[in-house]
Amino acid sequence: MDNKLSLFIIRLTVYSYVFQKKKMSFNHFLNLRFVNYLHEVHYTVFSAPELFWATQTCRSEVLAYTERLLRQDKVTNFNTLKNYLISLRDTDAWKIGAFKFFHTYNKTHPNSISGLSLKNDSISMERFIDDLHIKPNLSDYYEECGHDPHLALKYSVSKIICDEKRLNWMNTFCNKFSPILDIAADNGIVLSNLIIQLDIIDCAYCMGIINGRQKDELLYICGNRIIRMYSSWGEYLASSLLCGLYDICLSSAEIRYLPREAQNLLDSYYLCCNNRLNDVLTIPGWHDEDLSVLKQALQPLVNHELLDRRWEESNSIESDYISKLTNGFNIFEQKLLPFIEKKNLSLFFRESSRFNEFIPIAGGRDFKLYFKTLHLPLVADECPLLLTKFGLFTNLGFWSFDTFPNPKFTRWSGSLTVDAGMPINKDYGHVTIPFYIKEIDCNINISLPYHYTCNSNFIKKNPPQQAEFLTDEIADLKEFFTSFPDMINRA
Repeated sequence: MDNKLSLFIIRLTVYSYVFQKKKMSFNHFLNLRFVNYLHEVHYTVFSAPELFWATQTCRSEVLAYTERLLRQDKVTNFNTLKNYLISLRDTDAWKIGAFKFFHTYNKTHPNSISGLSLKNDSISMERFIDDLHIKPNLSDYYEECGHDPHLALKYSVSKIICDEKRLNWMNTFCNKFSPILDIAADNGIVLSNLIIQLDIIDCAYCMGIINGRQKDELLYICGNRIIRMYSSWGEYLASSLLCGLYDICLSSAEIRYLPREAQNLLDSYYLCCNNRLNDVLTIPGWHDEDLSVLKQALQPLVNHELLDRRWEESNSIESDYISKLTNGFNIFEQKLLPFIEKKNLSLFFRESSRFNEFIPIAGGRDFKLYFKTLHLPLVADECPLLLTKFGLFTNLGFWSFDTFPNPKFTRWSGSLTVDAGMPINKDYGHVTIPFYIKEIDCNINISLPYHYTCNSNFIKKNPPQQAEFLTDEIADLKEFFTSFPDMINRA
């Protein structure tokens, strides 16, 4: 190993320790939604705001789709949502068993899956299924859904064997992704549906269908079910990857040649194994493992030498950005988030993906992309917190972009004077509240959360009526910015 690589590994190890030693107080059940973020290849260690963003419902198009879905199924309150989630659970229970059978059968009878038929092999297959060991936690899931485990397994297998084309596809799929199935075959492809239930709960909260207490109750039911079914991040990631590959490859004309989307997914999960998820996204009861088993299983399916090289190069370049973002989020979490949660402003501080407005550090990916383009001369102990069209809030002061490319810095000295204007309806479904901070000459536009803008009665109101409707929220946001320096400087 050359000296340059040795120094890099030492520096990355030290950085990783500094980054990972503080466990962030995210919701344990929402942490499970992290896998939704792995559809894109990520060549660096995840910063804290990116991890937080990955566990939240932030995009308006996701909320709009979910709203139409729930409205179509007449989900309007806590009880109807709870029944809706139960129906999703029961409908998709069959998805567990199929891969357990086909992967095990393929290992004991290589390349013989495509020749199976219900007419000639039904008795031998039934015996084979009866002898399969089903994990106790999966038996609990089947019983919760009202199914006998082995009968459900026979049903799921028979659905596939009846389709000769799909049977040939399954034979090729099991051969190609055997290393992943060694880890994930027991739980099959049901995980994507279990994660969707968590997504729906969070979206329902964003839309005002349920309150915070009801959200926590449903998250406990659905999240605890997942935690019981999987034993570690490695098994969980492998099952999530299996679900993604199944969905992508099922529509592929020839599975022997992977679609680019499937290869990107494999690359993404391979690189994700370099993160120490057990330290930053804690899951109660899961084994503490370093994901090396999954990473090793994925090596034959990716160009691991190229990926490892790009990982090292990217982390070497971006380690300072990641450190600044992680330290900034820690300050946000410790000093600003308590006020935000106390005043029920959490939905105002979710990423809006509009660079001409307001993006808090909790905005994750978009905040990182925007922050990297600024190249501001932050001092060693200075961390970014909030971005606006006209400047950057840090823990030490405010950088104004009005004089760009020579931004002006103003250090925090005391409370700020904040004025709020009338709501601005920019287009249908996009309403912002303007704020002006006198001491730093800064205008801020904060987008309203979706549960306001999806309400046609609210949208039809004129700005003064909207302002009256939002009296408490506007007052709380003014108080947030007024006391921002005091909260940051508070020990």
